[in-house]
Amino acid sequence: MDYASSEKKAVQIRIVTDIRDGHRKETTAMSAKGMYYKKGETIYLAYKEKQEVGEIQTIVKVSEQEVSVTRSGAVKMKQVFRKRELSESTYISPFGRMDMKTLAHNIEYKQMNKKGRLFMTYDLHMQGDYAGNYALTITFKEA
Repeated sequence: MDYASSEKKAVQIRIVTDIRDGHRKETTAMSAKGMYYKKGETIYLAYKEKQEVGEIQTIVKVSEQEVSVTRSGAVKMKQVFRKRELSESTYISPFGRMDMKTLAHNIEYKQMNKKGRLFMTYDLHMQGDYAGNYALTITFKEA
């Protein structure tokens, strides 16, 4: 199968997040079934995750200049990542509303045959406080 077409394809997605804050390091990982599709030169990954606060629908949009992550459901957020640019947004959860700022250091996207990988590193500030340096890896393969 060719990923160049705009038809949706079922994919298995794995999301790994490494968070460093000084000497502290935390890693979280989750897997989800999702959909892959492409419109023009833009790639979309869509998946649902169940968390304690409820179900969250996530759409990751990858284009040449930026990556955006939009979440809806139990959590609402839209964050745009552009290399070496400060980006601001709002994170809304059942616990309240928080201001978010990110500064992306690295964004790499590779795709080969029936699988792909997005890797990003960024600094995160929540409510004005430094929350850590994040390394996010999203891999997917055709289900």
